[in-house]
This record gives sequence, structure tokens and C-alpha cells, in this order.
Amino acid sequence: MSELNIEATERTPAITLSGPPWRLSLSGESYPEDVSAFYGPVILALDEIVASAAHAMRAELSLVYINSSSIKALYRIFEGLDLCRQKGQRIEVCWRHTEDDDIMQELGEDFQERFPELTILIESQ
Repeated sequence: MSELNIEATERTPAITLSGPPWRLSLSGESYPEDVSAFYGPVILALDEIVASAAHAMRAELSLVYINSSSIKALYRIFEGLDLCRQKGQRIEVCWRHTEDDDIMQELGEDFQERFPELTILIESQ
């Protein structure tokens, strides 16, 4: 499994994946023209991690804006994280939002409700 290091653009977040132990980080805005092409490598990497031996993973998401297509891709990423958890891997997710951003806070809470077995911490910054 190779590491990922995708630099941010004005339309896409910075994404890094390194490990083991695994650390996934997404930060910035997310409204790429082709969501599948942009998030595809991340989803494939998570699939490889799920198929490999158990390792801990920490995911840190600090998104400022995200469109509906990107939310679907994030849902798939959370599914991959939950599959890791189901295989016995220790998974921690930190969802960060700016203090006055109710929309991003609620989105984090939606993921928390949808994946209740994942440890998802919601923090304002």
C-alpha cells in the first residue's frame, strides 16, 4: 500500500494517507468537477487497508465547504473506515469545523448518527 499525498486546489481538499499505523487527513474545500476521479484513489487505498492486516487508523477531516457529490464520496470513505473497525482495527475520526459553521457541524453529527460504532469526535476550531 503506497501513501497518498494530494495537494489542495481551490476546488479540492488536501488529502494525505500514511502509515501504518494509518493516518488519513482531509482539509479544505471539496467541490471537484469529477468526484469519482478525485476520491477514487482514497477509496481504493481504504479498500486495500481493509483487506490487509489490522492496523490502527486516525482520520482527521477539516473541511470548510463540501458539495453534495463530495458528501457521497465521504460517505463511501466512512463506510471503508467502518469496515476497518469491523475487522478489529482501532479507528478514530476527528471531524473539525469552524466554530460558527453550523452546516459542517451538523454534517459531522449526521456521520456520527449514521456510523454509531465509529468513534467520531466533533470539534470546533
